[in-house]
Amino acid sequence: MADGAAVEHALVELLALEREILEADYVRRSDALERVADAARRLGEVGSPQGIRERAAQELGTSSEFGRVLIGEIRRDGLHARALWSEDDPAAAVAALKELRTGPVALEYPSIEDEVARRPRTEIVTARGARSRAARRLAEVLGWEEYVVTAIVVQGDPVGLLHADAGGRSLDELDAEVAARYAEGLAGVFERAVLREMVQRHHDELRSAIEWMSARLGQLATDGGDGTALSADGPEHTGAEALTARELDVLRLMARGRTNLEIARELIVREGTVKYHVKNILRKLGATSRADAVSRYARSRQGAAI
Repeated sequence: MADGAAVEHALVELLALEREILEADYVRRSDALERVADAARRLGEVGSPQGIRERAAQELGTSSEFGRVLIGEIRRDGLHARALWSEDDPAAAVAALKELRTGPVALEYPSIEDEVARRPRTEIVTARGARSRAARRLAEVLGWEEYVVTAIVVQGDPVGLLHADAGGRSLDELDAEVAARYAEGLAGVFERAVLREMVQRHHDELRSAIEWMSARLGQLATDGGDGTALSADGPEHTGAEALTARELDVLRLMARGRTNLEIARELIVREGTVKYHVKNILRKLGATSRADAVSRYARSRQGAAI
């Protein structure tokens, strides 16, 4: 009888312990996801795409149990490190980021980074061992034992990778969920910041176009009133004066031989937007090609460098 009571008491204690563990896991998960959501909201207050890139790693690091966070941009030649945060050794993080920025990290088979960049998902990766699929250069520079990697996806396209580790602590499913949630939030705030910037640019360009049209109409009215005809060089000079600040940015990159796609990446706009600017530049300068546009603008500025 006494033995039965002891067994029953032990079962009750085990059930209570199980409930405590479940409650602790629930609290840990809720707290972690709430903190990472707050981090994404704070990131959205930064405003500019450049500022978001610079703050993204720090915001996740200080709002999670990760010890280091790396944000990288996916480009055609590989993964470019953009920001690295470390809780214990900021100086080492600066040195590691400098080393990683000497060249892109190759995204190629059989690295897990290549797979995540091609088919976005979240993975916990063991960085040591002959059969590890970790990106070798990242593992060597950062000294990783284990890390989580997830894709940053904007409008269906993977644009970056987020890496994070937890020092000596083993990673678990919650770490993977936190990284994935933050990457999703980061993509959202970055996309909205880019859209705001594009809207502002279009607003400025429209205002510049209206101002140019008003000035042009005023000039035509004046020329028509006194009978003076426009000089042969007038349209070209007027066209150069009509270029907006963004069109001048595009023209300068055209002069350096950049393609539309390269210009789009440097100015953080869509390739279609660059094509629109190029079309307007050619029209305003009366040019027949990109080289002709660069030449005409230089002549209108009396040979000054673009």
